[in-house]
Amino acid sequence: MATPRRSESLGDLGSERAAVLADGGAAGLGPGTARAHLATLAPGRFASYAYRSPRTRPYTQPRGGFPGFTEQRALTRAFDEAGADFIPLTIDSQTRHNDHERAAALLKAGLAEGRDLLNGYPLISHGHLRTRELYEGVDRPVSLRHGTPDARLLVETALAAGITEIEGGGLCYTLPYARDYPLDRALAHWQYVDRLCAVTGPPGLPVHRESFGPLTATLVPPVITIVVQLCELLLAAEQGVESFAVGFGHTGSLEQDLATARVLRAKAAELLARFGFEDVRVSLVYHQWMGAFPAEASLAWQLIAVCSQAAALVGADKVVVKTPDEALGIPSVESNAAAVRAVRYVLDMVPYGRTLANDAVDEEAALVESEVTTVLDHILGDTAPTFRQSVYRAVLSGAVDVPFAPHEQNLGLLVTDRGEGRRIRIREAGRVPLTGEQLRWEHRLLGPRTADEGPLWERLLRDIRILA
Repeated sequence: MATPRRSESLGDLGSERAAVLADGGAAGLGPGTARAHLATLAPGRFASYAYRSPRTRPYTQPRGGFPGFTEQRALTRAFDEAGADFIPLTIDSQTRHNDHERAAALLKAGLAEGRDLLNGYPLISHGHLRTRELYEGVDRPVSLRHGTPDARLLVETALAAGITEIEGGGLCYTLPYARDYPLDRALAHWQYVDRLCAVTGPPGLPVHRESFGPLTATLVPPVITIVVQLCELLLAAEQGVESFAVGFGHTGSLEQDLATARVLRAKAAELLARFGFEDVRVSLVYHQWMGAFPAEASLAWQLIAVCSQAAALVGADKVVVKTPDEALGIPSVESNAAAVRAVRYVLDMVPYGRTLANDAVDEEAALVESEVTTVLDHILGDTAPTFRQSVYRAVLSGAVDVPFAPHEQNLGLLVTDRGEGRRIRIREAGRVPLTGEQLRWEHRLLGPRTADEGPLWERLLRDIRILA
């Protein structure tokens, strides 16, 4: 049986860390750099401290990354002044794929030409010392947002720059974001990241880890979302991570969101207790709609408001904010700041932490909890010697199958559709080990299709723009 256990900890990282830092070639970045700098920061800079603090609404956290330091500093200040609770640092795609030489060249060329040639902030190119200056005078946690299968050097640099929340994971950042990066290697690299985060924070202020919940954000059923989140949580707990956030994205159905949040919280607590990780504090992150956005600004604002209300109703600890420019390109500083202010306005109007339920939510939660238990029992019952290997084998076998993921090791046999109330339903399980009873339940909730709805492929294409 593949039992998650602390004995799988990588220890002090040793020679692997020395090699990672040597390959990075960053001046002044050594094994003790990050720990020494984090020890100088105020508690308000730590995500783990924020999550322990009482609140009357979900925290707000936008996205945002510009190539140049001056632009990113302006964005940081704008977010701070708008009242964002967490400040983002979104990384460019060249750095995400560890092509640091090209990232540096495009940064230099863009600055010379006066235009952006990167779609985010090239952290490795700027370095940890320069990046620290982004946050002078800012007493809020900074969150690293990227999408990197091998984030070892990136996270080393981020921690040394004073970033205390690290998003990602071997599953959630590889299956949706990479095509051919070997999944087993990505899982191993993210064990390094988890261990690095576990040993770097000062006493009582651990570095916080966050999994990416939306995955492909395209018809991903709750069972897959939750199983991936729980696997990432347990893999991090093995490495000693003490503060972790699971999450998911707006599905298009408030009832399904309420059920997903209920099951995700309950199963996280159950598994941590079962495997002796009671010291791990778990938070819940809710992402506003990650699919196609309306191009018309008024409709985009309406969707943002709906998602903000849903974040409060599901009892999220943090909501990741969208902007009205989502359909048009990279949002401006002004659009980002306006979105933060609007979301905070809505959150202040909605009751927080209330339990909402009806028969549909209860039924949805019962089905999802049953499915999650079945798939997790399959993974945990695997004969591999480690939990990490069992997770890897679960993807190869199709027991974990993310719809529309581009990764070549993701089987892509799971077929989903929309049922009553826009809830995501499983039409064909592929090799996900659901029971016959669970599939009959899914099909009943899916309901019959009418001829005017067209074939499945047409419905899937329409679904991409369901809220646009």
